[in-house]
Amino acid sequence: MHKLPELRWDTSIATGVAEIDEQHQHLFDIFNAAARAQADGSAQADALIGELIDYTREHFRTEAELMRQWPVDPQRKAAHLQAHQRFTEFLDQAQAVAAEQPAEAVLDLLAFLAQWLLHHVAGVDTRLAREVRALEAGEPLPVADAGDPLQRMGDALGQLTDALVQRTFELLSERERLANLQKLYQALLHSGDVLIQSRSEHEMVDSLCSKIVQHTPFHAAWIGRPQGDGELFEVLAMHGDGIAQVESALPRLTPEYRASMTVRAWTGQQLLYSNDTLADPLIAPWHAGLARHRWFSALAVPILRGERIWAVLTLASPRRGTFDEATIDVCSRIAALLGYGLDELDLKARIQSLQSVEASLARTDALTALPNRYAFDEHLREAIARAQRQGLLLALGLLDLDDFKRVNDQHGHDSGDALLREFGGRVRAGLRSADFFARLGGDEFVVVFEALADGAQIEAGLPRLHRAVETPFTLPGGARATVGMTMGIALYPVDGQTVRELLREADAAMYQAKLRKGDRTHWWRFVGDAA
Repeated sequence: MHKLPELRWDTSIATGVAEIDEQHQHLFDIFNAAARAQADGSAQADALIGELIDYTREHFRTEAELMRQWPVDPQRKAAHLQAHQRFTEFLDQAQAVAAEQPAEAVLDLLAFLAQWLLHHVAGVDTRLAREVRALEAGEPLPVADAGDPLQRMGDALGQLTDALVQRTFELLSERERLANLQKLYQALLHSGDVLIQSRSEHEMVDSLCSKIVQHTPFHAAWIGRPQGDGELFEVLAMHGDGIAQVESALPRLTPEYRASMTVRAWTGQQLLYSNDTLADPLIAPWHAGLARHRWFSALAVPILRGERIWAVLTLASPRRGTFDEATIDVCSRIAALLGYGLDELDLKARIQSLQSVEASLARTDALTALPNRYAFDEHLREAIARAQRQGLLLALGLLDLDDFKRVNDQHGHDSGDALLREFGGRVRAGLRSADFFARLGGDEFVVVFEALADGAQIEAGLPRLHRAVETPFTLPGGARATVGMTMGIALYPVDGQTVRELLREADAAMYQAKLRKGDRTHWWRFVGDAA
């Protein structure tokens, strides 16, 4: 890092006015501190500029008081005060740059400013002091020699230093603008990462606002939209400094809030910005809060979702003049990227919904809306795994309707289908919520009973299922029909270990029960009973 030379005070550059000389020595200390800080990398730009500002206020006040107290040359006095004004403006610019620029760049600017002020010390202040001393001593005022080559050189050096300082500021401002633009492009890239990784709407908008306020010219970002059909805006995400003012006075779609930049961006569906919010008369009602939280530049851009306005992204910067053409373009692209991300999220949700519907249809019997054979196979495998973990019994009941063929033959298949739908609903109503009931095809159904301590527990509940056929069925057209039912029951792990084994054993038990329809005691039969 470039090392600035240290300056040493000696009596050869004293003005002869004790108060001014003491202040000049302090200026040398500030300059040398800046030089050392730059050399060792410990520069605290804000602190150094703040100290320089405090110094100049005191020094310029002292000189202004001397010029009021003593009748110095009016022309020289005017030039002197003008130099004070220029230097004060330079310091204001330096302080603005320090908020964004690296310490090295700010110290380069400080070096130029310090050189400018040292010229002021060695030249302008010395001439002022000579006049003051002459007036104090009652001596004639020194006559300025316009042809003095040293004075001409000093004046030329002062003008050159002024120009160098201004040019340095312009270069630093351009460097700052490019650096900020680079940061914004990085934020744009990070925004893409956020949108790819986010799994929900809230995560997407919250992460985006959080990323935007990190290492960019913006120190506040929030996204809001009117609540439903109401007037009051809701905050969807908010990060940064001064967000309390948003929470305390949420925008509304009401006349008193029509001037709000966020509201105007929503109602007009267009990007709006202000590079000096405190000078913008349209947002005058919010000037106090904007000044308190240093929202000196602001931008509001609509976010489109599904080609319709969905919310507004509002950004704030602690610097005036933040929004040039390139910055506005990046902000628009960030908002557009968020819109694309939300559209992608909606598309994924629609696909998942369709997949869910398709999965449900694939597992649902079209006639009865009960689970089908595919759903039953999945459920029974999971139920067997649960029974194994819990050490409990599981019962599989294979159920077939008696005399169902007669209904189809006498009343038609439409009537048979109506009976099956009604039967399915009746059985479902007689089961526990934990029991599983499915149609395998035709008039064949299956019931899975879980978490059983023994076979007697299931046998006690079977009479409830028979109520499904105890009441005659009313068919389309008003005819009535009756059917019976037979069920074979296999227990896990006693009668089988797999889906296939349990189905085979239950089917054999049901077959045995059907063979003894005329003299059977119960409409069901356990595998053990069949043996």
